[in-house]
Amino acid sequence: MMELLSLLRLWISFFFISTLLLLRVDSHSEYLIGMGSYDITGPAADVNMMGYANMEQVASGIHFRLRARTFIISDPEGKRVAFVNIDACMASQIVTLKVIERLKARYGDLYTEKNVGISGIHTHAGPGGYLPYVVYIVTSLGFVRQSFEALVNGIENSIIQAHENLSPGSIFINKGTIEDVDDMCKEDDVGKTTSASGVGSSRSESSSVPP
Repeated sequence: MMELLSLLRLWISFFFISTLLLLRVDSHSEYLIGMGSYDITGPAADVNMMGYANMEQVASGIHFRLRARTFIISDPEGKRVAFVNIDACMASQIVTLKVIERLKARYGDLYTEKNVGISGIHTHAGPGGYLPYVVYIVTSLGFVRQSFEALVNGIENSIIQAHENLSPGSIFINKGTIEDVDDMCKEDDVGKTTSASGVGSSRSESSSVPP
């Protein structure tokens, strides 16, 4: 029994020492990394969906909620970049300008058009009407403020979250080969069914990516 207790204490001591060593390594990391995620779903019904330029593709409910996911990386010299990946067909100049305006009001020149990048996942199953160009908002019958505000608010808040949880971290880069990609794409295009917010279409697109 005593031998068992001694062995248990040894393993517990090993666990705590290992944890402290790991924390010490992390605390000396050269990079600060922050992550944030916030809802950008917008109007769930009676709004045209962005992507197919089909006036009959109108949202009629939510399959998954849409999100903005932010990654901030700051180097030892204080230079930083914020990358935002949004569950939308594409980014929008007018959305980006409004987000930058709000960030400048909160953080000054820390986040600007030079170090904030916003990119869409190219889903065709999210609300439209948030782009500034006529050709992109014809099928949504013009500008949809609900879509615009949901994107701006969600992106801003995801960046705030990432900024507030910046902590020492490491960056790893890997390189490899993905086999048979062409075959997988061909198989994926066969027999697709509709799952986009209850909207009928010729292709299958989920209305968002889970958090």
